[in-house]
Amino acid sequence: MKKGVKQLMEQGYDRFIEILGEMVSLKQSDESLIRDSFESVSYPKRTLLVEEGGVAGYMYFILSGYLRTYSLCSGTEVTHHINCPLGFMTAFQSYTTQRPSREYLECITSCQLLRIRKEQLEALYWQDIRWAEVGRMVNDQIIVYNEQRNRDLINLNAEERYLKLLREHPDYLQHVPLQYIASFIGIKPESLSRIRRNTWHKT
Repeated sequence: MKKGVKQLMEQGYDRFIEILGEMVSLKQSDESLIRDSFESVSYPKRTLLVEEGGVAGYMYFILSGYLRTYSLCSGTEVTHHINCPLGFMTAFQSYTTQRPSREYLECITSCQLLRIRKEQLEALYWQDIRWAEVGRMVNDQIIVYNEQRNRDLINLNAEERYLKLLREHPDYLQHVPLQYIASFIGIKPESLSRIRRNTWHKT
């Protein structure tokens, strides 16, 4: 392994350990456990990590890059979730139920990720209550995210949804194609273009 790649991997593990340390108290022995349990992987842009009909077997932690989940509706891609560093991501319904996925999990950009198999992660939950607490916190974040997203789609108009996304994730405009952003906030690409022209002075 090249020195530069190995250094980046180590930096990724160090950052992940730092994030987990903000969630729960870690022991020194946890560092080697994390490195043994989570695999560092790299994928090019447009790689499908989960396909419709497949089963999501991994939980991913994003070190760099952007992921999305989407489904096909009458041949049109509908983006459900976009995530960025430093977040957890998978095709959640399939991962939780271990049933065939109704959506795709795709790398929007090239990605550097840490991944762990579902059965390995669940073994960690049983091994130490602190890992179970991490799992609970991640699940809580997902629930809150989904509830807020549903409320936004109901209560905010298209312009308000765009401006909120811009406030919370301005980086999306540099890394995520506009057609994905439009789908994510529930509008057509041409509507997003019009909104961007009309609201540029508000941002």
